Amino acid sequence: MILLLFKILWMNLIAVNTETELELSKYLEAQLRDYERIEYTIISPQDINEKQIELDKDRNFKLNGEFAYVPIKEFMENGNSKNSVLTLKLKLFQKVLVANHPIVKKKYINSEDFRIIVKEISALRNNPVATTIPFSSYRAKIQIHENTIVQWNMLEKIPQIESGDRVDAIFSKSFININFKVTARSSGDIGSVIKVKRDDRKIFKARVINNSTVKIIE
Repeated sequence: MILLLFKILWMNLIAVNTETELELSKYLEAQLRDYERIEYTIISPQDINEKQIELDKDRNFKLNGEFAYVPIKEFMENGNSKNSVLTLKLKLFQKVLVANHPIVKKKYINSEDFRIIVKEISALRNNPVATTIPFSSYRAKIQIHENTIVQWNMLEKIPQIESGDRVDAIFSKSFININFKVTARSSGDIGSVIKVKRDDRKIFKARVINNSTVKIIE
């Protein structure tokens, strides 16, 4: 299990009892076990130090970007309780790939293009790329700047067939089987559907079988 370091930053000197603080830390460790380090600030309720609370493990924990919502029960002076939520602002740290240098669009990537470091990812718009990615299967989808955390929207799988490639097309219907050459009009990986053009300029839709063959489907 990854050891999580919790730096507790109580907003406006908010304080909770040590037992609740320890329980909250263990709860977050279980909910956010994929992160290397977590920092959090209690945003609300502001008067938490005046309340008697208990974590409600029967309701779902929610994570939304930089914010986490921890279900709690608040106990009233009359002994009754009500459902409430503890709102936390988070800083989440994870091992990520960071570009060692600018990477141009469509460049095939390799491990030397990146270094692995722990960085805050709370404010990222897209998920960071896994550090165990099979580099040989991907290329840059867009220009990637030096020192940028690599996110999934920045990469794409290397297509088996590229637009402009000459490939074999297979057409099968009933007992008819025809093979002919076509030119790819779009790129695609195995299983994807692309457009191809026969030498007589007729356009077909075809499913990619491998890096040299497609099957006409329409």
